[in-house]
Order: sequence, then structure tokens, then C-alpha cells
Amino acid sequence: MGSLARFNVATLVARHKITQFVETGYGMGNSCRHALNSGMRHALSCELYEDLHRKAEQNERLYVAKSDSVDFLKSGRVQSAIAQQRCLIFLDAHFPGADFGGSSYNDASHSPSTRLPLIDELALLKGRAANALILIDDVRIYRRDFQVAHGALPDSVAHGFDQEARFLALLGEFEATHSLHWLSDDTGYAVLWPRAWGDYDLSAWLLPGDVTQPPVLHLNVPGTTCVSLNRRLQDARFSNRWLVGMGIDIGGGNDSIAVYAQLFPRIQTVTVYDMPQGDAQYLGNVPDGAFDFLYSGHCLEHMVDPRIALRNWLRVVKPGGHLVITVPDEDMYEQGVWPSTFNYDHKHTFTMFKRTSWSPVSINVLDMLREFDGEVNVAKIERLDHAFLRGIERFDQTRTAFAECGIEFVVQKL
Repeated sequence: MGSLARFNVATLVARHKITQFVETGYGMGNSCRHALNSGMRHALSCELYEDLHRKAEQNERLYVAKSDSVDFLKSGRVQSAIAQQRCLIFLDAHFPGADFGGSSYNDASHSPSTRLPLIDELALLKGRAANALILIDDVRIYRRDFQVAHGALPDSVAHGFDQEARFLALLGEFEATHSLHWLSDDTGYAVLWPRAWGDYDLSAWLLPGDVTQPPVLHLNVPGTTCVSLNRRLQDARFSNRWLVGMGIDIGGGNDSIAVYAQLFPRIQTVTVYDMPQGDAQYLGNVPDGAFDFLYSGHCLEHMVDPRIALRNWLRVVKPGGHLVITVPDEDMYEQGVWPSTFNYDHKHTFTMFKRTSWSPVSINVLDMLREFDGEVNVAKIERLDHAFLRGIERFDQTRTAFAECGIEFVVQKL
């Protein structure tokens, strides 16, 4: 199933003055809490499964009805909210109780229209929700060939493929008041965006575990991460302390640490963030404190402002998590020439200790990290010069199988 937490709801609420959240399946209450924590005034939900309803939180801002979703949407409380306020309506996954171990997806104790009520829900909302954003979860249940991040519907889960044509037709009947958008994240979403709100701007977060590109092993020497492997595998800190949990690789390209994740046994997942995912300086589609670690090999030098980038890279890591970052050393990589002749997109050079530099855009890594005093513990700073060949004709030695020509620093977020 999907989740409201996939989306940047706080920004949505601020921009469009949404005050009400209406949801058709409470579950454990995660979406309601996310809506309220994102600034909505009230959340209305329903839960048919008795054990879950009994545990549901109820207060002046949150109301959970003991009801099926269609009767809930027909209720005066919900109809009034939709008619009078700007709402986000989340038509959530159903199968009462099945996601929480209380019953089977094929449990016949409820009617098919109660277990899969989306068609009835849409028919009920048609013509009544012009001022509501309608977000539909789990569209893979109804669309047989729609490719989603979590893959095809498991055989153990009942489906609504026989209702696909009706589902698509109903969505089309909102065309006068809403624009339709499809998202392949999680188990698939359909978004009915109210035309009265202006241009579509619902943004999805990039979250831990998201696969943005397949890990493909490239032959020869794809980059400095490949060259670094033997060195890092001999240093147990990478495997046991620093590259641990769910990580993000900034600028991984075809040489991401994700390709080699099985060599570091405490890595759970690596999500690659490169140009298709957005601006690596800001990571605007990555929530705060989402990842256990951040890795980046030779990307910081491409940022317009490396200090702003580093602050945002730190932002998306959990307290206690690590950032493992390498940048090219200006004397081993650019070798006294600026602009760089080996990579025309480099915007800065880096040194580790020199007081002065020949480069007009030089950044001293030690000075840069001092600006984060009190925010990080510096675990390691090293100039990776052990395989650099000196006194030979100038060329890009990082294209060999042995020379990293860089500076590596590892910091822990406090």
C-alpha cells in the first residue's frame, strides 16, 4: 500500500490553504497524523475493522468513524467538510484489516464492494468535490499493466482488474473540475488535481529504499568509487560504522555505491540521487532526517555552492548518521590548471591544508568543516595520494585502476 507520507503535504497545505483531511481507511492512523502534523486543522477517517477502530485516537482534531468508506463519505460531517473547506481526500487501500494481520485479502466476510469500494467512492464524489484534491492509493489493484515501484500485485491479493474500464471512465468524468495525473511510486497513485487551485504542484518525496536506477556493473573503470573499493574493504569502519542502514548516494551515476552494496553487509538499501532526481545542491524532494547515511563520490565540486550543498546533505541524514564524501584534490586532479581540463563542469577545486592556492575557486576542506562545528563530529579526513604517480606527463589519473587523487572526509551528524 502507499502512504500520505510519500508527499510533501506541509508545502501543499501552506500553498493551497488546505484545512481538512478526509481518509477512507484509518489503519494505524499514520496518514491522519501526517496530515495534522503538516498543518491541517482536522482529519476525518473511518475504520471498518473493529480491532483497529478500538485503538484509534479520537480528539477535537481527529474523528474516526466505525463505518465502511461509502457510508462514511455520505455522512453529513464529511459532506459538510467537502462542501465548505479545501480538502485533501485520500482514498486509501482497503481490504478491512488485511494489511495488519487481522484477516486475509481474500476474506469473504465482507462484500466485494466493501472490500474494494473505490468505484463506489468515486461515483459518490463526482460533481461534489471541485475544491478537493483527490489522491487515490493502490491503483495497481485496478490497472493490470500499470508499472509501479513495488511491482505487480501479489497473487495472494484480490484485484479489481475487471473494473479497470469503469475506473478509468470515472476518472475521466472529473475532467471538468480536475486534471488527472499518474504516479508510479509505491503501489501506484492517481491524482485528481482541482483546476481551481491552479497549476499541478503535488510533489512526491524521494524516500529510503526508492530505486531510481538499476544497479548495473560497468566494465573497466567507471569512476572513483570503483577504484576505492579495495581500500575501503580493508577498513572495517566503512562496513561496520559508516555505510550502515538505508543510504542515499549523491551523484552516483554509473559508479554508485549501490552497485557494490553487497560488499558492505550492513547496507540495507542505497537510493541514487542524480540529475534525473533533481538538484543535488538542495535535495528539495528529500525530507529532513530520512536516511541513515549519505555517500557521495566526486560530486560536491559540481555544486554552485558546496557549503549550501553540504548543509542540505547533512539535513537529510538522521542524527547519528554519517556522511562519506570524496572530492578531487586540486593538485592531483586539476594539477595547477583552471578551468579544469579533465572535467569542464567542475566549479570548485579542493585542498586539505594549504593556506594559499593557485586556484581562484579553491576550498579548504578543513575550513569548510569548521563552519559546521557543533553540528558534526569529524571522524576522518584523508588525502588519497597513496597511488598517485608524480613527475610524469600530466593526465587524469582517476581514469586508471589505482589512483583516487582525492580528499575523503567522514562526518557524523550530531
